[in-house]
Formats: sequence, C-alpha cells, structure tokens
Amino acid sequence: MENIANDSVTLILPLKREYVSTARLTASSIANRIGFNIDEVEDIKVAVSEVCNIILSRETDESNQYRITFDIRERNLEITFSGENAPFKCLKDSMDNEYGIYIMKALMDSVELCKENHSIVMTKKIGD
Repeated sequence: MENIANDSVTLILPLKREYVSTARLTASSIANRIGFNIDEVEDIKVAVSEVCNIILSRETDESNQYRITFDIRERNLEITFSGENAPFKCLKDSMDNEYGIYIMKALMDSVELCKENHSIVMTKKIGD
C-alpha cells in the first residue's frame, strides 16, 4: 500500500440533510483506507453524522455550504468542519445539542468545538 500519510481530502456540501450520507460514506472510506478497524470506522461515521446534524440544526440558510476536511496523519485522522461561506455559530454559545456533543466526545479521541473561525475539529488515533 502506498503512503497516504499527510494527504488531505475536502468535501464542500450544501446545508441540506440529503448530503449527510455523503459525509458518512467519505468518512468511512477514508477511515477504512488508512487502517481503522470496523468498530473505529463506525465510531467515526457516527461522530461525523452528529456534527453534520448539529450544523444543520443551527445553520438555516440553505444557500450556504460547509466544508469537511479529512487530514490523514501517520497515526491519526483529523476531521475539521467549517463554514464555507460564513463562519459557524460557535457551539460553545449554546448547549442545544448537548447529547450530540457528548456522543462526539465519547467516540473520538479529541473534540474542539470552537476553534478558529468557529470550526469543529475531531481527531481519532489509529489503534486507541
């Protein structure tokens, strides 16, 4: 298998629920490709779904888009969600989605809810 460490894959999706499955399938494909086991792949897919659902519940302008970047590292996968047309509303401002945030934190190794430009960053290490 060729070296894919330091590769980056980016999706730009409309703010529509119909595209959550696209994010899940992409996450699954990348996680499987870089060596996560089946349980870890499922964890990543669920966490990605939760973030997408939170974004879609908070952002109401369907003309906007959001970006998901999958950064592949030597021993981990970093997934960043950010607004494509405008920054997200900061998740720290409201706990409306407390259950979804709990799920994200339980399934991923680290979750940053309000990084630069209000982005959401999750990391999962291979083999942890």
